[in-house]
Amino acid sequence: MTLTVFDKSTHEELGSVREDDPTTTADAVGAVAEAFRRGPWRRDARLRQSVLAAWADALARHTDELVGLLLRETGKVRAECERELDFTVDALRFNAGMARLVSGSSHELSDGSAGHLIREPAGPAAFVVPWNWPLFLLFRDLAPALAAGVTAVLKPAPLTPLATARALELLPAEAPEDVVRMVVGGAEVGRALSEDPRIRVVAFTGSTAVGRQVATSAVARFAKPVLELGGKGASVVLDDADVPAAVSACVANAFVTAGQMCMANSRILVQRPLYQRVLDAVCERVEALRVGHPDAPGTDLGALISAEQAERVSGYLELAASDGSLRLGGGRVRCDGLAGAFLRPAVIAGERVHPRLRREEIFGPVVTVEAFDRDEDGVALANETEYGLAAAVWTGRHDRAWRAARELEFGTVWVNRYNRTFAEVPSGGAKHSGMGRTRGFEGVHEFTELKHVNWGID
Repeated sequence: MTLTVFDKSTHEELGSVREDDPTTTADAVGAVAEAFRRGPWRRDARLRQSVLAAWADALARHTDELVGLLLRETGKVRAECERELDFTVDALRFNAGMARLVSGSSHELSDGSAGHLIREPAGPAAFVVPWNWPLFLLFRDLAPALAAGVTAVLKPAPLTPLATARALELLPAEAPEDVVRMVVGGAEVGRALSEDPRIRVVAFTGSTAVGRQVATSAVARFAKPVLELGGKGASVVLDDADVPAAVSACVANAFVTAGQMCMANSRILVQRPLYQRVLDAVCERVEALRVGHPDAPGTDLGALISAEQAERVSGYLELAASDGSLRLGGGRVRCDGLAGAFLRPAVIAGERVHPRLRREEIFGPVVTVEAFDRDEDGVALANETEYGLAAAVWTGRHDRAWRAARELEFGTVWVNRYNRTFAEVPSGGAKHSGMGRTRGFEGVHEFTELKHVNWGID
């Protein structure tokens, strides 16, 4: 069977890929398991460094092609697609160097023996990737995993497989055969990967509900799940914050990828003395955002990934309209000549918005604005959700920033900025936003097992 992929803005056919089933998925797992067993990849750090660096260069040479595929597959604006490819190349280049830094430690023990701790690649790994940032969210995890020495099976989202397939075609020829394979399909293929006993690590980025199923399947056979799941990103704006800077960053990051991003700044929590000023400024900026074709000059928001997703988001907007908290926006936007799902960006505000709007991941072009009194009230309001992926605090005082950052129950907390990510430092979620960490040394170590080799003196 083949899977047809469509332009998310025009619904024109982009291309097709072969759709896999549990049998062909098992074949792919068998191939990467054999590639791992053969050994050159897991044993030769210089080979891994060379391949990752060359792969980065190959992707960079094909920037225009890959950005064009991302733009049409995802419906995102061009600037975001360019940023995504830049992040992808950076992940490969950084982890090329990390391939030669997978090290353990040595200890002189109490009985005089020597204890050597060795980090070994965990084994074949599976990578299940969402549709919103399909290349970056793959290579963010895949690059450190390959640096550690694992072999990999990739499963892109069925809505966006073409850019991933093209990137895999650019894997340098010096990579051993079957170090990386790709399968395409839906939940059935995903289950086959997470349940296959030969897969030792399952890296999944997506919804908390599906992530829970992936974790259950992996842990049942003692494989390691590495999960980045849903989010409800919050900015806590204290009363001494730089309002123009906070509003600019909050709005930009609330509507990145039309709000279809787990790290989106979907909540703005404002200390009461600044509340009305911030709300007015947010509404002014949001009202000026332009919706349209993602490649048209001046477009701020492109299409949503599907009509079904637009319908889901609209349900939340109807809830806000019914309780009087919808301040502006919402509703479908008709763009001349385009058949995609476009929504007008929306602001929801009130003394306390509906609990569902505050706690659930809407995953669309919607931001909520709420007031609080004391610093600790703002932190408590931010924490009032099952998610804990990313948050920010905005203040001119270091002591207030530190106190808030320490109490916010999120894997990443920015101070006076939002959504800045780096290959050097790990990221991941707290609470129901995931487990494990990607990037940095910690990201490489997630794909290793620690072995103790003990040398006696006699």
